[in-house]
Amino acid sequence: MEEQVISLSEIFEAIKKRWIMIVAITLTATIISGVLSFFVIDPVYETSTKVFVGKEESDDASYNSSDINMYQQLLQTYAQAIKTKDLVGRAISGLNYDELETKDILEKLTVNPITSTQILEIKYKSKNPNEAKDVLKNITDEFIITAKDLVPNGNVRVIEEVELPEEPVSPNKKINIAIAFLLGLMVSVGLVFLLEYLDNTYKNKDQLEKDLGIPVLGAIPDVDIV
Repeated sequence: MEEQVISLSEIFEAIKKRWIMIVAITLTATIISGVLSFFVIDPVYETSTKVFVGKEESDDASYNSSDINMYQQLLQTYAQAIKTKDLVGRAISGLNYDELETKDILEKLTVNPITSTQILEIKYKSKNPNEAKDVLKNITDEFIITAKDLVPNGNVRVIEEVELPEEPVSPNKKINIAIAFLLGLMVSVGLVFLLEYLDNTYKNKDQLEKDLGIPVLGAIPDVDIV
């Protein structure tokens, strides 16, 4: 079977013939994404803080390689200590937010030991920006108290305070709309090519002569009957 080659002119002709479908599908996908991003999906806010883990202030201020390695390894222990039900439970016990449960907070709480440093980055996400700030502030304060009990000669101090998040981290409206536009465009163009592939009718005499191997002797013109 002879391989069928589609020319650029045929591609442009297929797109031109069904351009309304391409525009309709692309606009529909873009509008749906915009409606979901602006009016349906609840915005999520994220706040963060950073704490430094080191020696007690009254201890020798000098550091050697073993001290640095010890405190860097201690970050992993502290990271696990922060994400415990008991610590989080104590931290939120005085907060007046409805349906605030330890399990839900642990799922939205992130603790990242920053590589090759003595710094822990703690993040928390919530649909309520005030809740995000208050929860993370209380967790940080409770962690500092707990850390002192775990390592009495250690020193944990906040080097980046918790702030009230002003802009949501999700949904990213611009990105969502851009992705929906591109997906709608690709799907619609792909559908056009699929319909063209499934359409086995002859569009002109050149196709007919090529497939049958005989010349066309005549053609019946289109006539508008009034």
